[in-house]
Amino acid sequence: MTSVNQRPRPAVDDQPLHFAVLMDLAWRAFRRGLDEGIGPRVAGTRTADGSPLRPSHLRLLSLTPVDGMRLTDLAARVGMTKQALGEFVATLEGAGLLEVTVDQRDRRVRLVRPTPAGRELQAVVESAIAGIERRWAAEVGAERWATFREVLARIGA
Repeated sequence: MTSVNQRPRPAVDDQPLHFAVLMDLAWRAFRRGLDEGIGPRVAGTRTADGSPLRPSHLRLLSLTPVDGMRLTDLAARVGMTKQALGEFVATLEGAGLLEVTVDQRDRRVRLVRPTPAGRELQAVVESAIAGIERRWAAEVGAERWATFREVLARIGA
């Protein structure tokens, strides 16, 4: 029996791993690389209730434009309901990473944008992701990496 945290072998009895397992392994490798790249920077950042930031918080922060975005548009962008997004935004606002302001053109609209600390953390996350991409591209070759990205973009479209 293997532990949940153990890495499975590349193949069992010369049979390739199931596609879902390969996707999970790739995601775990990405998360490990991201944790290594941002772990020291995020370690001291806490939410308003004192709990550490989760990857889902960082995902929301990284998808929030510097110029701000309407709460409803941001919810659609990240694939969350407006209510669920509101909770995440409140958490990141309490941590000093996002701010919510009223749109001066339409005072009924709330805009969400990163604070200076949020923009700094966005840059750290983007740098870590770029580093992962560079390492993986170097490992598999630039042409294969470009093809992989094209396939992911096509599947995700």
